[in-house]
Amino acid sequence: MKKAFTVLFIVSVALAIVSSSAFSGECPMGKSNMAGTTGKGGSKMDLKDTFFQKIRFIMSNSDEIGLDADQLGKIHALKYDVKRSIVKNDAGIDILALDIKEALGKDDINIDAVNSLIDKKYAVKAQKSKDIVMACANLKAIFTKDQQKKMKDMCFNKMKKKMYGGEKEEKPMMQGMGMRKK
Repeated sequence: MKKAFTVLFIVSVALAIVSSSAFSGECPMGKSNMAGTTGKGGSKMDLKDTFFQKIRFIMSNSDEIGLDADQLGKIHALKYDVKRSIVKNDAGIDILALDIKEALGKDDINIDAVNSLIDKKYAVKAQKSKDIVMACANLKAIFTKDQQKKMKDMCFNKMKKKMYGGEKEEKPMMQGMGMRKK
């Protein structure tokens, strides 16, 4: 009975470790990080955070990926364009939010006008997301198939190192949990 409990405990801990590492958002070049992973401050990562995380990963590993000067220039230009677009869209969203507040503060609220402002605000938010998705597609198009494979391999290796504690000497699972063999 005690042995069965120990095995069950070990399997449960292993599953918890694997599942938490698999969804940690470590590798920006894999699947989308939007479903339940958190970024800075514990909030969910949005498309913008995911895009810039990909850019940071690529730039910090550009030599290993094998990027040439032309590719680096395209990535830099794309990053600049996305930042500029985000600033412009965020300003538009903020202005529309102020307009909505102002319209709601009047004695006679024009429901149609407020609804129109709300529609415009969310249309700008939708366009912002669509622009970032397009930028992600454009970013991927910069790389050769071989470079894309290198990035995926690098992400997998980094995730594997994080899951298994890096380059450390592997210990038997029971010993690592403070348990001794009897």
